[in-house]
Amino acid sequence: MRIMIVDDHEIVREGVRATLSSDPRIEVVGEASTGREALRRVRQTLPDIALVDLRLPDMRGEDLTRELRRDFPSTAVIILTTYLSEETVRGALDAGAAAYVTKAAGLPELIAAIERVMDGRGAPGVAAGPQIVKQLHALVEDRMSGARPTPQQERVLELAAQGFTNQEIGTRLFISESTVRFHVQKLKAKFAARTKTELIAKAIRTGFIAPAGEAGAAQREA
Repeated sequence: MRIMIVDDHEIVREGVRATLSSDPRIEVVGEASTGREALRRVRQTLPDIALVDLRLPDMRGEDLTRELRRDFPSTAVIILTTYLSEETVRGALDAGAAAYVTKAAGLPELIAAIERVMDGRGAPGVAAGPQIVKQLHALVEDRMSGARPTPQQERVLELAAQGFTNQEIGTRLFISESTVRFHVQKLKAKFAARTKTELIAKAIRTGFIAPAGEAGAAQREA
């Protein structure tokens, strides 16, 4: 497995190189500290995988990922970064990254990501899907650790996703509309959402509730 490391911190590149060198299956064929340098070196070495940081001096990691996937389709991209948020994970996936690993994850997870990408190298985007969803779900779990929604809040969230108004939710749950609004505000904070629409979208995207159609079907079957 031929790997290129793209990170603007020399100490990080050295550390990743030393870490990967412990695996005899891996050959680090180059390093780059900027996006433009990465494009030149990938053209010269044609690695199987480029490990790309999200924050580079001359361009965003997402933009570099797009260029690499467009110009060098045989080179898959794994984002290796300090940052982990729903926005960065989703942005990396949309740009064409095959996997997303945090620098704090450790060697086993990085090697596992490399192996997954190599196994699905013909269509790296397909291999990324479940892993990205898992990352997003773990992110929300981390945000809510020690402050998970109460059973009542979960019911409010499910009904909101089905399109019921606060008043209708209150009627169904035998609570006041102001209590529903209170629960919605608490849920927004837990999911880091600014609006009810964003709250529902995040809850669906991370698997905490089913889309409205599925939820309605489940209710009808019950």
